[in-house]
Amino acid sequence: MNWVEVAPIVLVTVAWLWLPGLPVTYSLGLRGIAAAATAPLVSIAVVAGTAVAAELAGVGWSVLVPLAVSAVLAATAFFLRRKAFAPDPRRLTIVAAVGMLPAALLATFSVMRAVGPPDSLSQVFDTPFHYNALAYIRDTHQASSLTIGSLGNPDLPGVFYPAAWHDFGSLVMMSTGTSIPIAANVVCAVVTVLLWPLSCLLLARQLFGRNIAALAIAGVLSVAFPGFPWDLFGWGVLWPNLFGMALAPAAFALVLTVTGWVKDDAIGTRRAWVLLVFAVVAAGFAHPNVLFSLVALSLFPVGARLFLRARQGRRGVVECVVFAVVVIGGWLWSATSPVFANARNWNWKAIETPANAVGEVLLNATNQREALWLLSAVVVVGMCTVPRFPVMRWVLAAHAVTALLYVLAAGLNRPDTRLFTGYWYNDSHRLAAMLPITAVPLAIAGILFLATKLPKVRQPAIVLTALLVVATGGLYPADRELRIQVTYPRTEEHKLVTDDMRDFYARVADEIPEDGRVIGNPFDGSVLLWALADREVLFPHFLTASSSGQAYLGRHLEDAATDPRVCRELDRYDVGYVLIGKDEADTVQGRYGGILGVTDAEGFELVDRAGATRLYRITACDRHP
Repeated sequence: MNWVEVAPIVLVTVAWLWLPGLPVTYSLGLRGIAAAATAPLVSIAVVAGTAVAAELAGVGWSVLVPLAVSAVLAATAFFLRRKAFAPDPRRLTIVAAVGMLPAALLATFSVMRAVGPPDSLSQVFDTPFHYNALAYIRDTHQASSLTIGSLGNPDLPGVFYPAAWHDFGSLVMMSTGTSIPIAANVVCAVVTVLLWPLSCLLLARQLFGRNIAALAIAGVLSVAFPGFPWDLFGWGVLWPNLFGMALAPAAFALVLTVTGWVKDDAIGTRRAWVLLVFAVVAAGFAHPNVLFSLVALSLFPVGARLFLRARQGRRGVVECVVFAVVVIGGWLWSATSPVFANARNWNWKAIETPANAVGEVLLNATNQREALWLLSAVVVVGMCTVPRFPVMRWVLAAHAVTALLYVLAAGLNRPDTRLFTGYWYNDSHRLAAMLPITAVPLAIAGILFLATKLPKVRQPAIVLTALLVVATGGLYPADRELRIQVTYPRTEEHKLVTDDMRDFYARVADEIPEDGRVIGNPFDGSVLLWALADREVLFPHFLTASSSGQAYLGRHLEDAATDPRVCRELDRYDVGYVLIGKDEADTVQGRYGGILGVTDAEGFELVDRAGATRLYRITACDRHP
């Protein structure tokens, strides 16, 4: 299958991301860029919130559930519709849309080259969880963020996990009948190619107003920074983070709107407050990291506005004091609360010196990548344009906050620094993903300033941007593609599940009852049987939480013919088959050691094999009453 063949699936994904929210944004009176860029905030909040409500109400998840809720919301919004808020001239919107085309082309080409065929498998640490979460939703019709974290393990309580990405992936699957790998790749592609650039465009619109040149180049510059979205497309993989952070520029634009730091406002303060509620809900269900990122970005613009209000009267002083108490108190609580202990205690090691980390920020070479000299020079120029664009002072301040957090994570990462970086798992990749949110408008400001030095050139900002694209070979495509390719290995020896194993899984699915489970060592590739062949596995992730019974099976399965407890546990979990993927696989200090021994143990009947990959039926327990 090629990307042309999945074009209808791409269109369905676009429809799910925009259509539920557009009636709301239009009914609020927004038009053009503002309406289109804020619609996904509403869509994501509605879909992810509906998934939670449906499970609480005992209603199975299907395409009809969010469609019904969206229809009700659209009707309500239409009834409460308001007059359009100072819509932008049509010419401005058209120019911005045309400016998005080269961005979409550059991004699409990079995604296609980096991912390969649209059914390619991402094969890194977090991938099995994301794929199997989609399989869990498909099989159980439950998609709530409040329970999806346990993937249906009956011995574990429902665990919160931000499931917005999985909710949309499941809707794409249900709407089109496509496979899990294709749905996952298409959702990530649409987020990268469309959602992120449009979100950046809204931020540019609010910062630079009706500046045609700024809006014409915003889309292209949004895809230039490898720290986001390209790095999170491949690192981890952190697809929920990718989904959520793509919303951050639009959410930041709403913060700047309600605080009054915008030019030629296209949203309106009251509308921005309403949309900010949707943005918070959407970000929370996409990934809470986004909320913390938004707080960090907003500290200076919110604080500055409150400070100005404090100078005008007693009420402003009270607001300023309350803000300080909330910020400091909230930080003290969250920095010590057990609620965030798991994230805060994640022990990444510093990867470089603080000085090197500072240099990486300035050269857009985060996480020890190649320096992007020309693009970085444009950003530095933008940093020096605060007198020309006063509102950019808060963008620059937000950029400095993000840079500091990145330096703490990449260059120090000590227990004391984790009080600040723990909200992002102390991970330099997650923090580096924040930098483009502010780097894009800084780059726009830099281009606009340089354009003033070319008074005789027609459309100098567009010409300069085109020269930047040409001089960098398409805005450094090798860098951004390499950041994605780490999760899509090309050679068979580097794959968790080889092409032959995928064929084998499809073949043996008919040998396994639909309602049964299969046990296997997840590190040998068996973990993806559920996602690829719709046969549930007992261990759906590499280091998933397990009950005592599951742990016992992992260590003692080979003793099924002589150990009655093994058979009791197999019966309890409806496990009747064993899948062996590869001969050489990590057992994590014996956690799955009992599975490796079944090839030479009594009580296991070989059903089928393809090289090292084998499927066994467990016969040992037929002897036990």
